[in-house]
Amino acid sequence: MSKIGIVIVNYNGEKYQNDCIKSIMLQTYTDFEIIVVDSLSSDNSIEKLKSNYPSVKVIMCNENVGVAKGNNLGIKESINDGCDYTLLLNNDVEMPSDLLQILISKAAENIVVVPKIYYFQPNDLLWFDGGNINWKKGIAEHWGFQKKDIESHNPEQYINYSPTCCMLINNKEFEKIGYIDEKYFMYYDDTDLCVRLSEQNIKILYVPSAKLYHKVSSSTGGENSKLKIYYQSRNQLYFINKFKYNISIYTKIYIISKDIVKIVLSFIRKNHKNDIVIYKAIFDYNSGKTGRVDF
Repeated sequence: MSKIGIVIVNYNGEKYQNDCIKSIMLQTYTDFEIIVVDSLSSDNSIEKLKSNYPSVKVIMCNENVGVAKGNNLGIKESINDGCDYTLLLNNDVEMPSDLLQILISKAAENIVVVPKIYYFQPNDLLWFDGGNINWKKGIAEHWGFQKKDIESHNPEQYINYSPTCCMLINNKEFEKIGYIDEKYFMYYDDTDLCVRLSEQNIKILYVPSAKLYHKVSSSTGGENSKLKIYYQSRNQLYFINKFKYNISIYTKIYIISKDIVKIVLSFIRKNHKNDIVIYKAIFDYNSGKTGRVDF
């Protein structure tokens, strides 16, 4: 059997993390270790975790290191512990008992494996049914997003984008691609990783028979939170500049125009929190600011 290091980055995750760990412990595939990277959580989730699951390895951080660096710390621990694979996993997900078995049965060197992802509620509503990077808009797209699951949706296939909320990677691949770019802090770090996988001819295999249920964006306060708006706006600009050989001038004009429209609309609607956040994201990018930002 191949050993899997399951890496989870924890924020204030007591409400979700216990359910996540519980679903991992019920897996039919049992050759794994759980590595939780605690990114300066302020609740008592780690104390409860250690009490309820003493076998879980915990890496404590003295600051909020973000998703990218947190995942890197966990990946390095997985490699040091002799794991063959690393499963990057959000702490706000739950999985059926066969998920690990299905993923590992499809995994190999040069093949990254990802599941079909549903919203936790309602659990028949799709969040991710495969995906791709749209270079014309400079975004990553989820197929089947917010659609009901039907048999005609996407079959098992190779794709060029997946979020890292559940991604199984052979640890040998990190020798080829390096680690996750920590300048993102959170958001677009997964898109960046997928581009670098592709550049090294490492395929991403979407396996719809493997299912995951996601309590979406709980760690950042929701799908339209201030944190999400900021990091997505700033990091999109960093991403398209980093991979500018894939980007046309029309894409850059489109993205800048889109941000300007968002600012104007927020101002008209008197939603000044959003227009200030988007303006700050653009200003910070142009100032060369990356990584974590405190609001």
